[in-house]
Amino acid sequence: MVEIKSINLRNKEEKSIIDKIFRVTKELSFPDDRMNFIEQMISLSKLLMKYDLNISTTFKAVDEKAQDPTYYVATYFDTKDLEQALWVYRMIRLLARYVLLYDKFFETKNNRYHLLARKVRRSINKIVANETDKHHLKYSIDFSLKQFWPFWKFEQNVKSRILEGNTFSYNEIRNFSLSKSSDASTIYARVLDAKLPSFNENVSLVLHYNQALLDLIDDWEDIEEDIRGDMPNVFVMAAIQNVPYGIIKKYDTTKLRNTISNSLESSKSPIIRLVDEYHASIRNISIPSNLVFIKLLSDHHGDRLREAISS
Repeated sequence: MVEIKSINLRNKEEKSIIDKIFRVTKELSFPDDRMNFIEQMISLSKLLMKYDLNISTTFKAVDEKAQDPTYYVATYFDTKDLEQALWVYRMIRLLARYVLLYDKFFETKNNRYHLLARKVRRSINKIVANETDKHHLKYSIDFSLKQFWPFWKFEQNVKSRILEGNTFSYNEIRNFSLSKSSDASTIYARVLDAKLPSFNENVSLVLHYNQALLDLIDDWEDIEEDIRGDMPNVFVMAAIQNVPYGIIKKYDTTKLRNTISNSLESSKSPIIRLVDEYHASIRNISIPSNLVFIKLLSDHHGDRLREAISS
């Protein structure tokens, strides 16, 4: 009886969260008030994070790196189908969870993350198998995930070059940044491709650039952690043009942040050039009107990054 009551309570809580998600979704105001729209997206992101009531602590920590309601909102705007939007959100979250767990595995060599990623993969396969309207997802998910696998070997090669004392040109830094963020276009965009009537590859391109901007924000926040683990970080890759990595690695947090910040002050800074190039590219990409809000998010991500760097 206690177990049945617990299940009923969880079902009631889940229904309450879904009702709140749907209510906020229907109130989305784009393009009437852009600042309000961003605030609504942030509120929606917090609600969506509560959607999985039984999520483990490990998954919660991983999911904090993937709090992006873009794919959910894109599905709703293009289909007006709230259930479909929630399905897409669940699928994207599982795929992002899978990628981030393998990120942790290759970073730490802890086999626990490998086992957790395999568990997530089984959940992905189950959801696709149970979907009546699978389209090409039923055979393309495996291919998409395998396409991204070479990045982790590439990341290890970049790590070796950093430890060997090499420096990196702007083109090399851009190549690493776009390779790292290619999960957006290679994996997540395939779900939208299968589900959205208005989807085209221009949407995939903008999603890729947006993910690159989000990854830059993550790199800014993770500088100290990445240096402790000797993991590639674009801000460090840019800074070692002036100060060798072996010296930077010995800096305390204050001196490290000051060194990184000083490297960003020049208009020739690779990071500033990257942000400007991504924004210029996004502006020149035409996407369907139902999904044009994605380009607004590009400006928001860029503003967040500039604010973080200048604070």
